[in-house]
Amino acid sequence: MVHIGLDIGTTHIVMTVLDLEQGRLLPAISLANPQFQTGEPYAHAQDPHAIEQAVRTLLGTISSPIASICVTGQVHGILYHDASGSAVSPLYTWLDRRAMEKVDGIDSQQLLYEKTGALLPSGYGLLAHYANRRLNNVPPHATGFCGILEYITGRLVGCVIEKSDPSCLGPFGSFDPITSTFDERVLTEVFGTQEKRFLLASKPFELAGYTSDGVAVTYPVGDNQAGFFGLVSDWPHSALVSMGTSGQISLFSTNTQCPSSMELRPFLGQGYLHVGATLTAGKAYETVHHFIASIIRSAGVEISDEAVFDLMKREGSANGIPGSLTVDTRFNGSRKNPNVRGAISSIQMDNLTLGNLVVGTIDGIVAELYQFGLDSRQVFQQIERVVATGSSVRKNPLFVEALHRNFKLPTTIAQVDDGAGFGAALIGAVATGALSIPQAKSVVGSMIGS
Repeated sequence: MVHIGLDIGTTHIVMTVLDLEQGRLLPAISLANPQFQTGEPYAHAQDPHAIEQAVRTLLGTISSPIASICVTGQVHGILYHDASGSAVSPLYTWLDRRAMEKVDGIDSQQLLYEKTGALLPSGYGLLAHYANRRLNNVPPHATGFCGILEYITGRLVGCVIEKSDPSCLGPFGSFDPITSTFDERVLTEVFGTQEKRFLLASKPFELAGYTSDGVAVTYPVGDNQAGFFGLVSDWPHSALVSMGTSGQISLFSTNTQCPSSMELRPFLGQGYLHVGATLTAGKAYETVHHFIASIIRSAGVEISDEAVFDLMKREGSANGIPGSLTVDTRFNGSRKNPNVRGAISSIQMDNLTLGNLVVGTIDGIVAELYQFGLDSRQVFQQIERVVATGSSVRKNPLFVEALHRNFKLPTTIAQVDDGAGFGAALIGAVATGALSIPQAKSVVGSMIGS
């Protein structure tokens, strides 16, 4: 029997299949998860019905008996559902910016802060619902809302689930990771006259139910925690650096004292992750790619996107001088300050070159993550190795070099298709009793080498 991890990402839906009997991971299978156009300029949305169909298509490719399914992936965003549990709205993702739209002269983020003292980052679920209420954008047939992970889990077990792992509840906003409760003042303001009962915290590794075929389904787990569980075996001495569309650094600790620049996130009942998260990483690199491509194409030269990426890698390797240009890669703001923007500085008469721009951008991406480590100095000083994941570090040696320059620690590149999906599959194995937690860590050490 196999254990399935489903990673519902921002760009792809990935299925990871773990065969414990054979001690192997099958090649991950993925389907695209495109953006859904709502006509709202501030929206970043996706189609939950299409996501569900993609999940069922992926599961339909499995010929072996399935022992467990665990859903992980993108958090923060919300969708609305009816009494039967069917979606009646798009999924408003973590990149959605409706909370920054002004109504009666003030945006929803600022108003919620003035009313409750809680400053929720743009894209967080409770803030998105608050904004939708003010924008008159709550569907009339909606009986509740949840994240995409709760939605897909509920569709798999055939009911609206009333709980979720604390790793998924935190990104809704105003959730205390120590007590596993939401701030009642915020819930009252966000829900208004509506009933303010919301999702409850599940126990670690708790089952949400079973599919119609009798397959065990766990409550969903956030991709950050699932990725750490799947990629790190020595929790106290390893920093997990993830580079996807955004970037994250995760440090394990049993200490609840976390720097204000970082988030304290619950970790499967074992302790906490101190997490520093950026809004751009691969997206910042992609922005520079678009800029370079536009210059080449404006000269009348036809060039593919892949060729531009190859050019950037080549020029960065051959002619990029670390430290020559300083690039602040907060091109889309930060979680704490969505209105801040990036910059290129230290420009001289002879250093504004393609190679320097590429290396400076990559150093800027990594430096933003390294700064979080410095902020969490008490935990960070215990770190002996960096475990890096994401297509950027697997495909582009310039990112690996930047990690070495900034962290000055041994670095392991996780050669696995989807770390969060692998971690989710392991979580399902633990939830069904196929593995203990120490055994799961041993599996990670043998398969990932971390």
